[in-house]
Amino acid sequence: MEGSIANRARRPRAKQMEVGTLETNLRLMRPPREPTQSSPFHQLVIILTTRKWFLLAMALLGGILAGLAGFTRPVLFEATTQVIIDAPSSSASGGVASAQDSLESNIDDHLTMLSSQGHLRRVLAALRKAQPVDGNGKTVVNAVPPAAGSFLIDLLSRAWRQDNTVAENPDAADAPELKALRNGMRVGQELRSRVITIGFTDPSPARAALVANTFAQVYIQDLVQKSRASDQVNLDSIVASLPQVQRDLVEATDRLETYRLTHGAVDQTAANNAASETAELGRQIFLSKASLSASEARLRRIEDLRKAGAPVTAIAEEIGSPVLTDLVTRQSGAAADGDLRNAIAREMEQSVARIAAEANVYRSQATALESRKAMLDAAVADTASQLSGLRSLEPRVAIVTQHYNELLSRQQDLIRRIAAPSPGVAVLSTAWPPSTPVTLSPIFLIPPGMVVFGLMGAVIVLVRNGFNQTLRSEAEAEAELGVPCVGLLPRVAGLNARKLRHLVLSQQNLPFSRAVTSLLVTAAPTQGKGQPPHIILVTSSIQDDAKTELAWSLALAATRLGGRVLFLDLDRKDVRLTNGFRGEFSTDKARNSFGDYVNERCVLKDAITRMPEIGIDLMAAPAPSDDLLTLLSTVDKCQFTEELRSAYDVVIMNGPLGLGGPETRLLKRWADSVLFAVRWARTRRSIARGALDAIGAGGSATVPVGSVLTRVNLKRLAGSRLGDNADLLLERV
Repeated sequence: MEGSIANRARRPRAKQMEVGTLETNLRLMRPPREPTQSSPFHQLVIILTTRKWFLLAMALLGGILAGLAGFTRPVLFEATTQVIIDAPSSSASGGVASAQDSLESNIDDHLTMLSSQGHLRRVLAALRKAQPVDGNGKTVVNAVPPAAGSFLIDLLSRAWRQDNTVAENPDAADAPELKALRNGMRVGQELRSRVITIGFTDPSPARAALVANTFAQVYIQDLVQKSRASDQVNLDSIVASLPQVQRDLVEATDRLETYRLTHGAVDQTAANNAASETAELGRQIFLSKASLSASEARLRRIEDLRKAGAPVTAIAEEIGSPVLTDLVTRQSGAAADGDLRNAIAREMEQSVARIAAEANVYRSQATALESRKAMLDAAVADTASQLSGLRSLEPRVAIVTQHYNELLSRQQDLIRRIAAPSPGVAVLSTAWPPSTPVTLSPIFLIPPGMVVFGLMGAVIVLVRNGFNQTLRSEAEAEAELGVPCVGLLPRVAGLNARKLRHLVLSQQNLPFSRAVTSLLVTAAPTQGKGQPPHIILVTSSIQDDAKTELAWSLALAATRLGGRVLFLDLDRKDVRLTNGFRGEFSTDKARNSFGDYVNERCVLKDAITRMPEIGIDLMAAPAPSDDLLTLLSTVDKCQFTEELRSAYDVVIMNGPLGLGGPETRLLKRWADSVLFAVRWARTRRSIARGALDAIGAGGSATVPVGSVLTRVNLKRLAGSRLGDNADLLLERV
């Protein structure tokens, strides 16, 4: 009987077809393409563009949180008071530069003291005393700023607070208020001037002004008290030392007056005249001795010339007498005359005697002057002794008198300073309750919040993309898997059997139908009248790769080619969609399966469930009791495939998972082409690569294998601008 089990093994095919050599699509056989290398900036833009809605959501979240934070944050007001430092004296030895250095150092000291912990405690004590009240005697506003802190911090501080801690350390109770003062305080110099600004920020304008003014007033009062205390100490020291200085002055004055009475009064003019006379006598003595020396020298030279027998002319020239010179001239012009010689001799003797007399006069004069000088020196020495004793006592009296006067002057100055102390700092302007808050409006916080959260979202996207090991483009899939990527299957939400049939067969211009048809033509390019049948194996690495969805889509698209289509289901796990097609479109449900047909427990038609509405025959997966590996290894592959080719034009085998075992490698020998489904942006690269390596280890090396990206978000993929077919599928036709 035709179709019996016995006849299936012996009889020839009912219609012997000349099966030509299957043509393989060049797209399946081409080498995988490398991913396009783009600039880092372009890659960054692509990554951020694909996640633009996430970034927008993060930015909106940041703006909302910033706005809420701005609305929940209290409005703060800052009140400022200004104090001015007294200018330093410029009469110091350093000049203007030294005065400027002194001013800067003084300002630094004031800034440090204003910010000190001790000053904060004094301000806190003053604020506790200064509680402003209204006309009814009630407190208008609490002068002490409240301790700022979150609810969680306050709760923890109350939970861990111990009574003995406050008892042992009383200052610990003031710590929150001191912290609030320090956090709200602002002390700074106005540019390079002598003005220091003291500001305080608080939710209450009145309290902000009160605290700022109290800050300056307490500091100035503290300086006044310190200055008054220091002046009082100095005044007490001066008052204590004045009696002793007064006694020293009286004693020095008594000694001076006693000396004057004992040695008599010394006329300063007489002493000066004596000194002048002594100097004049010394000069005269010097002149007399000089003249005496000159006269004695002339006498010695004249005597030497006479003893040496020198000519009269030389002797006359040495004597220098005009009369003698005239006589010598007459003697040389006239004849020898005895009277003339006698006259020359007499004149020569007289001249020598005259010179000797001059020398005696000079000698007597010098002796008299020296005698006078000796007496004058004795008088001057006595006067000098008296003056030295007087001079030694007078400076002592002057020094003690000056010291006493200085003490009296300082005493008067200290009394005046104590009565009207000057702290060196004065209030330039007092603080008034401000009307304009210093906190930004919540609206101004929204843009920074959006920017910050947008940047955080970008960082999250970049980090996640760096750790992302999924496949997100055709080029990336080809580069990672080593096989061509023949196309992609768009994502459809809520897919079922009837909806899938409607998408593929009724909505032929939609991206889904066009993508499936393109995949079928790529995998089975020889379909048509007079062309050999084609067997396509569809497999994947994991369960959620939409393998069954791809297989049914190809089967539905194959019906448009006009031939008979068989859907051979070999996946016993993913049965939801297959059961949906069987329940929706089958007219008679076959009780047998692939296992029954292979084990020759039924004929081919008894293992087929027909679906005439969609033009597909279904061969169900083997029962759980049948071992698929045993079935595939024992069946005659050539005879089985010939029977399928004789009955059907396209056979879509929904194979098991590639990681499930060696069954997929055995099925590869039956197929003319293999399509490997990869879930877009979900399947990890290592898993897909491992499954493909396992598939490629068996079967014919000439069977082309191609990958298909399934459940692709076309808009996201097109937005990434990776050069895939998503742009083409989105175009309307």
